Amino acid sequence: MSTFSLLLSIPVALPAILAVIAGTLKLAFRHEFATAAESWRLPWGSSNWVILGLPVAESGAGGLTIALLAAGYPHLAAVLIAVLYFCLAAGQLLVLRLAERPSCGCFGRTAGPIGTRTIVRAAVLSLLPVAAIVVS
Repeated sequence: MSTFSLLLSIPVALPAILAVIAGTLKLAFRHEFATAAESWRLPWGSSNWVILGLPVAESGAGGLTIALLAAGYPHLAAVLIAVLYFCLAAGQLLVLRLAERPSCGCFGRTAGPIGTRTIVRAAVLSLLPVAAIVVS
């Protein structure tokens, strides 16, 4: 792998690693994450598919992104992780509209409330891999 392609993989790998960590922590602190999810006031409730499905999808997409990078599919990896973070940003925006001061729960614990900063962070993490695709 050339130095140039290694540098291009960094904006893809970093969000992927963060997704694996965040998803794993949500599973490790399932009770705390469930409390955060309850604050979201989702129309369908904070059912098990949210409490278990979101962390599994998040860590799974992050792990698959890393595997795709290692297998030599950087563009596919970039698209996968960009879509994950775009969906997370969109979901956070929805939750912010539904609930008053909803807890983030981003790393499994009931953290500060979802706000503009949380949504912008997810949006930036979705744009990093896109930038890598454009540059390559």
